[in-house]
Amino acid sequence: MKTSVIVATYNRPRYLRLCIKSFAASSVRPSEILIADDGSTSETVETILELQQSLKHVFPIVHVRQEHEGCRKQIVVNEAVRRSTGDYLLFIDGDCMAHRDFMKAHIEKSDPNAVLAGQRVQIGQQLTEKLLENGTVLNTLSFELMMDFLKRKSHHSKEAILIKNGLLRKLLKKDRIKSSTSVIGCNYSLYKKLFMDINGYDEDFQGFGDEDADIGVRVINQGKVITSVRNQAIVFHLYHPGTWDMHTDKFKHNAMIKKRRIENKETVCKNGITKIQ
Repeated sequence: MKTSVIVATYNRPRYLRLCIKSFAASSVRPSEILIADDGSTSETVETILELQQSLKHVFPIVHVRQEHEGCRKQIVVNEAVRRSTGDYLLFIDGDCMAHRDFMKAHIEKSDPNAVLAGQRVQIGQQLTEKLLENGTVLNTLSFELMMDFLKRKSHHSKEAILIKNGLLRKLLKKDRIKSSTSVIGCNYSLYKKLFMDINGYDEDFQGFGDEDADIGVRVINQGKVITSVRNQAIVFHLYHPGTWDMHTDKFKHNAMIKKRRIENKETVCKNGITKIQ
């Protein structure tokens, strides 16, 4: 099966470098990586050119860029999917690193009738700076990360532990998933056909907030399912100051779209990867 990894990024070239390097160090590598760039400056462009050259023997890297006119992630991610050649799509953010078995877990559990959703580990500020400075990829539960958890500098330690045993997953409720909020942009996957069936990202969403969860809502409304890959497909999120604000008009606008979609059981969006009149 041909796999396409879609990486959303904006102006964090050092983070992006570690993200891409984590896939080069994976137990299963993607067929291609498409970087969905929401108008980053020349430093990111130069970093991507360097990665394309240095990793050309590992996998092709396609740079999909749009001009920056505020946060328009949904639009550039849709364009990246249009240009992808894979049968299966995996999504991650450019400020994250993939566990070495991230790809393997998503592929093994792939299902034409499901979107697979995971969570993320939050790496602390000091450890993040060290990794960025050294250009070091963290793609497993290392001793250094465990010490950072004990010091309460890194967070969500429970999401960093691989749990494959079915009975143990059931006892720890790792397969439970909340349909309205479970899909997060840094850790989910689905077949390209299903992404197209729901018409991709809704480009009516503004800025950050609910644009990823809306993918899961429409998958459910299609009569499909959301499957948990928590503690199987693990993602490590590098620290940076928060950009979310749930009190903005844009966030409220997005919440209303999702609310309407749930209430009306809408299976597609009109202003998506294709335009529906």
